[in-house]
Amino acid sequence: MIHVRPFRAWRPAPHTAHLVGSRSFLNYSTEQLREKLAGNPYTFLHIVYADHDRHGLTRAEHFDGVRRKFTEFTEKHILQREEHPAFYLYEQSCGAFTSRGIIGAVAVTDYREGRVKVHEQTLATREELFSDYLDHTGINAEPVLLAVPDAPDLEAALDDIAQRPTLYDFCTTDQVRHRFWKVDAPEELVALGGHFKRMPAMYIADGHHRCASSARLADCLHADPQGPKSAFLAFMVPERQLHIYNYDRTVKGLNGLSEEAFLTELRKVGTLTPLSGGPGEPDPQSVQVHVKSGWYALALPKTSGNNPVDALDAAVLSEAVLGPVLGISDLRTDPRIRFVPGTHDTSELEQAISSGKADVAFHLRAVTFNEMRTVADSGRCMPPKTTWIEPKLRSGLTIYSLEDH
Repeated sequence: MIHVRPFRAWRPAPHTAHLVGSRSFLNYSTEQLREKLAGNPYTFLHIVYADHDRHGLTRAEHFDGVRRKFTEFTEKHILQREEHPAFYLYEQSCGAFTSRGIIGAVAVTDYREGRVKVHEQTLATREELFSDYLDHTGINAEPVLLAVPDAPDLEAALDDIAQRPTLYDFCTTDQVRHRFWKVDAPEELVALGGHFKRMPAMYIADGHHRCASSARLADCLHADPQGPKSAFLAFMVPERQLHIYNYDRTVKGLNGLSEEAFLTELRKVGTLTPLSGGPGEPDPQSVQVHVKSGWYALALPKTSGNNPVDALDAAVLSEAVLGPVLGISDLRTDPRIRFVPGTHDTSELEQAISSGKADVAFHLRAVTFNEMRTVADSGRCMPPKTTWIEPKLRSGLTIYSLEDH
């Protein structure tokens, strides 16, 4: 049983939604942030990136600045508060995919008790950082992306809602269409909540630290189980509408080896076949390797045992190549390795090699939902940067208040 409840969102008026919503500020360069902040007085970046020239400020002072800027947006009526709790249907569509899911508040007890399942380790320092952020600002505008398995009944309900007039409907410069519907009829709130109550589990697709931080804050404050601090904002997407991409790797330096010697070492790992036609979709239990001399397909060693993590191509690549051949023992800290989302074209890998920014690139097959689910059900964690998952919800379109119902 998953406990999902509607909430009274802070959100932009329909005519300003396209101006308020933003990607995470971490996705913008410094110059892009300056342009966004200077050219758009409505963007949510003004809130989350408050006091951007914050040299000398403590963490608490910066977070208090976020709170002040949020209050300013509410006083200017850029953001408005719903009168009644609601769920939101959110759809993203583009040339590559369409995804549709429900935005609501999920009880932290479902995370603590293992019904919201994880496949990634979290760092205590990052948990503490976001927990402090939530405590100081009193708002959560970064929903956790949850995958809902085996949900044909929920999908049918979402299809029905999507036939109605929208709350928001706009396109962004990345050529993605965003559509929102508000669901606040009492009988529909009960019906949607009932879909989740019949589910044994959901799976974190993106947002492990945000989920853990919300649970940490609830524990620290001994929050009322029915209060807003005992839940986290979530975007819940049926598995068939979740799009999992690969995460490629580039490495600077060949650990003292020449390119010829490096390729010789790869042949000791598995069959190395030149790809005269260039890169494509890697076969299972293989990766595609790019060096200055061209592209190759490398067959990875087969694994034994019942650990589902050991069977992932990313794990086998680390165990067979990145560690013993290239000397990379910690993917999280080694400065030689860079991760490239599979939403980028393989030409970015080729550019990294031709420009000298990297000496070898690895193109991996995307993990399936069943593989991700099996890892989470086993209680284990995937290697760092194994999956890039879409959709990515824009910040500021539905804001969850931790201060009252």
